[in-house]
Amino acid sequence: IYAPLRKYIETMPWFIKNMRPSRLIESEMYFPEQNIRVVPGGADDDAALGEAVIFALIDEVNFMNIIEKSKKAGVSMGRSSKYDQAESIHDTLTTRRASRFLLPGPQVGTIICSSSTRYKGDYTDRLEEHVRRESIRTTFISNHAQYEVVPQNRFSGEKFNLFIGSDAAMTVRVMEDGERAIGGEVIEIPVEYKDQFIKNPSKSLRDVVGLSTNAISPFIRQPHKVMECVAKGEEAGLQSFLLEDNVVLAYQGLPLPVKGHFCSNPAKPRYVHIDLSATQDRTGVCMVRFDGMMWVDRIGGEPEALPIVSMEMCMTVEPDHGNEIDIAEIRAWVKMLYTKYGYPIKAVSYDGWNSLESRQAWKKQGMKTGHVSVDRSPALYRQLRDAFYDGRVLIYNQPVLLDELLSLEYDENTGKEGKVDHSAIGSKDAADSLCGAYNLLLTRASSWVMPNGMTNGDMNSDRADLGERFDTNRG
Repeated sequence: IYAPLRKYIETMPWFIKNMRPSRLIESEMYFPEQNIRVVPGGADDDAALGEAVIFALIDEVNFMNIIEKSKKAGVSMGRSSKYDQAESIHDTLTTRRASRFLLPGPQVGTIICSSSTRYKGDYTDRLEEHVRRESIRTTFISNHAQYEVVPQNRFSGEKFNLFIGSDAAMTVRVMEDGERAIGGEVIEIPVEYKDQFIKNPSKSLRDVVGLSTNAISPFIRQPHKVMECVAKGEEAGLQSFLLEDNVVLAYQGLPLPVKGHFCSNPAKPRYVHIDLSATQDRTGVCMVRFDGMMWVDRIGGEPEALPIVSMEMCMTVEPDHGNEIDIAEIRAWVKMLYTKYGYPIKAVSYDGWNSLESRQAWKKQGMKTGHVSVDRSPALYRQLRDAFYDGRVLIYNQPVLLDELLSLEYDENTGKEGKVDHSAIGSKDAADSLCGAYNLLLTRASSWVMPNGMTNGDMNSDRADLGERFDTNRG
């Protein structure tokens, strides 16, 4: 920004006549008579220390660093915390401007944050939401699509319709001629962008229209399949039996089941996965139910008999600065599900972090337990994704879980197989707990109980019996 800005200033007639910057200093623009300096600042909040900042421009704030466990961000709290570079720089500059130029009424000077969009909930989104919520009248918001600011004589005038779904999946696609939109909105876009939207609708939505999506490189590329599984779950009567699925520890404590709740179908086995945390991320706990088998047709292959899984519970517990999550209490909470509410839990698994003591405690109580890591390889998440695409995972509308599932990103440059991860501003604690519970169920096929009471070992009705398999007439 600095080099082209200086060139403009040095060639503009008004500045040549009235306010010429010193030619002896190249590293900054210094106006001696006005005692004003225009300085290219460092990408750190410390760059503004000792400066009387009256104006600042922070460019591409949505692409600045976010560090999950930063000692710098946690200096005031004595522990590591999340460091948001854009938020830190913006807060430092606004605070410094207010302290140096404090006057009655509107403050002197301007702070500009500029960026193209990246994710839902990125820094410009959060700033805009704050301005609208607090009704701040001294902030101006400018948000335009690319084709709105480009000279219109570059376009032919012909346009096409783009459909943007209103559901959590935010489906984006180019509409056919004469097609009617149901469950979303339609925007008209110059036809010059059509090929770009056909090739990559989500990326084009961000770059051209300026609307952010859940993920830049989405792991689940058919989000409508996830929403179909939510609809199937609602049709099957799935709903949370907790008063709150997502709680903050200091204000709500651990989640509580609704009054009078009990397990209504104890013949079906359950499987629980716990994604632990202490002071940073949420702790996620998910319980799934085995609901039988279904035949899935494969193109060019034999049909497969695969399990149908229903998610009965998915909860998250968020720690705060004054309260860390007690791992033993999480274990006791899960134990309550089968001792008090009658859920026949066949196994409980954990991720690797700090779970050894919990797994040892479960073993002493006679519970099958184990270690399931969804971060080591994308294979476990691929199995869950396949189940969603097959329509074999029924879930209820859990907002945090749905947001995490649809925001999962696939980084093919991490490790040999790539990695499934959350965005820089997101999380995947609830999604990890569901993925872990589903894969735990897959590894415990011997405990599956079919709807008619048979075990999984008896369900292969297409298998030949002993007489058919042993032929005595071998001559």
